[in-house]
Amino acid sequence: MKNKINRFFILTTGIISLLLFISCVTLIPPASATSSGPRTIVVSDISFNAEEAGGFTSWICADYPDGNKILLEVGIFGDPAYDGVGFILFDGGYSGELTHYKRAGLEHRWDWGPNGNDYAFVVKPDGTGLYYRFTTSDSTKASSVYKCYQRKTPVTDK
Repeated sequence: MKNKINRFFILTTGIISLLLFISCVTLIPPASATSSGPRTIVVSDISFNAEEAGGFTSWICADYPDGNKILLEVGIFGDPAYDGVGFILFDGGYSGELTHYKRAGLEHRWDWGPNGNDYAFVVKPDGTGLYYRFTTSDSTKASSVYKCYQRKTPVTDK
């Protein structure tokens, strides 16, 4: 009987610890160039904060299928003045490149690079992210696959 109680206690403690860990990971705020105020990102050496840009809608993407570390974030600006412009942030940080953005049907697509279309990233409706590199060939096969989750950074995010 004592052995069953110990097993139950260990199992319960393990489950509670796992749930606490998962809840803490989801509370990690998005990367920002500033420590206070609205979220600020730096793309192509230009700073944008959520307040001035009308907020951000972005997808955080991790390695598929394990997804242990955020490797990139693609997004768009909430202000209609930035229609057709997006961004890609690298290594879970707040800096990256401006992109051309378009929505084709249910898919979101970002293109960037020295020629404007050397690289592409597509997020499918199921959250699968596909990275294409056209600098070595005109291959239509993705060179990397990611799992992406949508995140909105409102204007008042602090």
